[in-house]
Order: sequence, then structure tokens, then C-alpha cells
Amino acid sequence: MRLSPIVILGVAVSSYVLTACTEITALEQNNPGQVSAASVYTPPNAQLLVNGAISDFECAYTRYVVGSGLLIDELANAIGAVANYDYEARRLPTNASYGTANCGSNQQPPIYSTLSTARGSADTVLARLREWKDADLPTGVSRQRLIAQAATYAGYSLVLMGEGMCSAAINVGPELQPAAIFAEAKSRFDAAVTEATAVNDAATLNLALLGRARTLLNLKQAAAAATDAAKIPASFNATTGTDAVQVRRQNFAFLTINQNSFSTVDASFRGLTINGAADPRVAVTNQNRNGTAPGVAIWTADKYPSLTTVMSIARYAEAQLIVAEARLEAGDLSGAVAAINAVRASRAGVPAYDGTGQTAEQVRATLIEDRRRELFLEGHRLGDIRRYGLPLNPAAGTAYSVGGGVYGTQNCFPLPDVERVNNPNIGR
Repeated sequence: MRLSPIVILGVAVSSYVLTACTEITALEQNNPGQVSAASVYTPPNAQLLVNGAISDFECAYTRYVVGSGLLIDELANAIGAVANYDYEARRLPTNASYGTANCGSNQQPPIYSTLSTARGSADTVLARLREWKDADLPTGVSRQRLIAQAATYAGYSLVLMGEGMCSAAINVGPELQPAAIFAEAKSRFDAAVTEATAVNDAATLNLALLGRARTLLNLKQAAAAATDAAKIPASFNATTGTDAVQVRRQNFAFLTINQNSFSTVDASFRGLTINGAADPRVAVTNQNRNGTAPGVAIWTADKYPSLTTVMSIARYAEAQLIVAEARLEAGDLSGAVAAINAVRASRAGVPAYDGTGQTAEQVRATLIEDRRRELFLEGHRLGDIRRYGLPLNPAAGTAYSVGGGVYGTQNCFPLPDVERVNNPNIGR
């Protein structure tokens, strides 16, 4: 399988380092640390390869949470640097590091490179798993279960790409618009649901079902999305793994906000209340210190109190909010209110929503606001702004007082130069 030009050939798994020099230069190379792809992509390594793909996704996801939050209205820049100003002010140049940076402790969160790597890792091992036979794998390792997992994480990489990128490419293919990217995501989730069902893998099945529901919502198939979302149990919460030492596995929100003061919670998410009391869904803390950007105070999100705090990838609350959106679209206001309240009931200190006498537009406004608060810093806000057609805040053309100039019009990450220049199937 040929990967996108920006994707490193192979998967970073454990101590393996894969290199591909012969396509770059005709000069003879001798790297004692080189491991051939043929020796890594073998059935005995199947579980390890899937674990590596999952790790690649989790790294990409945590960067996407912060990067998408910074581009729109969840986070604000706190560093006195031009590149960071451009990120927050929605005027990213197409050669900026969002397109090329990897999973380090980045001042500007990487988006395209990390999501492409995650997608490529998962799709590559998925292709190998489909070629291998059950008997090829070690005893006790289920090939179908690994197929379900690889397909699920490939799907999530693609759905985030569809929500966050203006356009993208897969495997040096043509430039794809979001609808086509979501279609690719759906095909991965379809496969994952089939395989997870066959082996009774409830955890992977629920993650794939909710990923497919999210994808269907983006494809404007709300009723089908609700069918999948309604199957998600109240206890479901799929999270990232974490590590206090490995940067790629640390909670990137804590790292970039609390520890490094690269970003701060945006003013629009501070001091939010519900029925006159502080809203626990968006609890934040003033750290009483400033970043290096002029006059920017550091506010942190209480939901991520340490480097090892897990981040939710998908959970029951999201599923019920998808159900609410479908009920609203179908004209079932009471059903929409009930789903909203199913989420609120899971939160201590959040009162039920009284939908008595409310219009469809009022219920819709409540749903959008509840998504904004409930899914705060979980990678949904940028996609919501695009799907609902919400206005940018601050509006384009508003003076950007921190770094000069004005806010731009970007509501997605543009296809980066690294893809456009190196991909022969995309015009420059």
C-alpha cells in the first residue's frame, strides 16, 4: 500500500525504525539500524502492529483536540510568536507546521501529518490482516478482532480529517473534499462493525458504531446515525492511553496549557453558568500567571488535571446528543429533549432541560450549546461549527489585538503544501 507523501513509511512500533531510502536517492546506503518492512509486517507481529496504529491515532487525536480548539474558539494562543498568532487568528499559511510536524511537544499542534500517519498505519496493517489467514497468527490472537480494531482507528482518523481539513488526500490520490473523506471513514467503520460483531468484541463494536454514527451525521444521514448511536450503553467511554514520560502519550492539553503555557482556555469558555450556578461541564481555573503573548492569562481546563489524565475519544454523551439531533431533525421535539436530558442526568450539578413550550429553533440552540459544553476539548467543536454553519467568533476582519492584524476566514485546515507539491495527482 502506498501512503501519502507526508506519511513516514511503516509504523513506529516499539523499538522498530523503518526507513525507505532507495526511492529517494540512488546512492548506496548502509544503515545498521534499518529494519525491512517485510520483516516487520509478519503475522507474529499482528497484535504489535495494531497497537502501534492505535498509538499513532491517540497521538494524532490529542493534537487535533488542541489544534482544532486553538483554530476556533475553545483555546487562545498564549505564546508571543508570529506562527502561533497566525494559528489562533485563523490565517494559517499552507506551509505552516500543522501540515508537517510530528508528535512532539509542539508549540503549533500538528494536524495533517499526524492524522495521515495514523490513517496510513491503520490501513497498512488492515491490508496485511486481510491477506493473512487465521492460522498464521499466534495462538489466542483473533485476526477478525484485530481487523475490527484497525478498521475502527482508520475510520476515526478519517472522520477527524473530514471534520478538520478543508480537503485531503489518501495514498497519493486525488484531492478529496470532506464528503468523500467521510465516505472513506464509513467504509472502515462498516468493516469494523461486521468484524467486531462476528467475534463479540463489545468494546470495539461500540467504538465503531459511535464512529459510524458521527460519520453519518456529517453525511447528513441523521436517522441512520441515531440508529447506531442509540445502541451505545450508558457506561461506554473509550479513552486514550497515557504515559507520564513519553511525550506522544502524554495528555497534550495538559502539556500545552498547564505545563508549557502555549495556550489558554478561551474567554468564551470561562465563567459559564447554568441556572445561575457554575457549569461543571466547563470548569476552568485561573492560574494567575501569564503566557509570553502580551496580556494573555493562563486559564486551564479542570477536566485535564495531569499529564496522565485520559482523554475521551467517544462516549455515551456524544451518542445521546446525536440521537437528540436526529429527533430534532425529524420534528420530534420531546424525543430531542429527552436525549439532551439523558446526557444532563449523567452530570452532577447540571439541571434537566425543560422543553415545555420550546420551539424547534430553541431546542436546536440548546442542543448546540450543550454540545459546546459537554464535549469541550474533545475534538468536536470545529466539526460542529462547520456542520451547523455557525458564525466564527471573533468574526473575520475583527482586529487581532494580541498579535496584530485581523482574524481570518479559515474554518478548516487548508491542504498543506507538502501534499499539494509532492502529490502528482493534485494540481499546484
